[in-house]
Amino acid sequence: MAKLDFIFSVHMCAISQSISIMRMLAEQAEKNVALAVKEANEPGAVKEHEFEEESCDQDGESYVRIRTCYSCGSSVDYDPEEALAMHQFLITQLTRRSAYLTMFGLFEHRISQCLEFMIDLTRYDGEVKGMGPLERAQYMLLNVVGGNGIKDLDHLTVLRNIMIHSDGVAKGYEEMSTRKSRKTPAEKRVLSAIRRATGVSLNMFDGVIMGQTFLTYAVDEFERYVREMEAAVQNYHKNMAIPHV
Repeated sequence: MAKLDFIFSVHMCAISQSISIMRMLAEQAEKNVALAVKEANEPGAVKEHEFEEESCDQDGESYVRIRTCYSCGSSVDYDPEEALAMHQFLITQLTRRSAYLTMFGLFEHRISQCLEFMIDLTRYDGEVKGMGPLERAQYMLLNVVGGNGIKDLDHLTVLRNIMIHSDGVAKGYEEMSTRKSRKTPAEKRVLSAIRRATGVSLNMFDGVIMGQTFLTYAVDEFERYVREMEAAVQNYHKNMAIPHV
C-alpha cells in the first residue's frame, strides 16, 4: 500500500507541476498578445504599397493603373484599417491557439500516466472505452474507481480537435444550432462544447474565437479535474485498505 501511495504521489506531483507550467504559459501568451497588439498600433506598422494592375475602360480597352494596398505583418488589404484589424486578429488567435494546444498536449501526456496507474491499481482487465487518454481516464474514474461526481473535460477535447483538424472552424455550427431536426452525437458534442466553455465565441463563418479569459479558464478546468481525480483515487485506496468482514 505504501508503494502505491508513493507512486501515486509521484504522478500527482508531476501533473500538478504541469498545471503550474500551463498557468505560466497562459499568462505569457496573453502578455505576448498585448505586446503584439501594441506594436501593431505603433506608427509605421501598417505599410503602404503600390503596384500596377491591368484594367479595362468602358470601351473595353485595356490599360495599366496604379493601385495602392496596405500590409501589416502578413495581412494585406486595400484598406489600412482592415489590414491592421486582420493582423491583430491573426496574431491574437494564433498565439492563444498555440498555447492551448501545448497545454492540452502536456495535460494529455500526464493523464496517460495516471491512466496506466489506475489500471494497475485496480487490476482492471476489461476494455477501457474512449478514443483518447482523457476519455479513457474518465471511463476508468466513473466505472472502476468510483469517481461518479467527476465532470468530464469533453468540451476541451472537442475544442482541441476543432483547432487541429478544422483550422479553428466549427463547421456547420450555425446551421446545427438552429436546426430543429435531430442532431447526431458528433453535432451534440460540438454544440455542448462551445456552449459550456467560457471565453470562446464564434464569428459569422463559424470560426471559434478564443477570448482573453479562455486560456485561464482551460487551466482552471484542468486543475479542477486533477483535484477531483486525486480525491477519487485516494478514496479508492482507502476502501481497499479497509478489511471487509
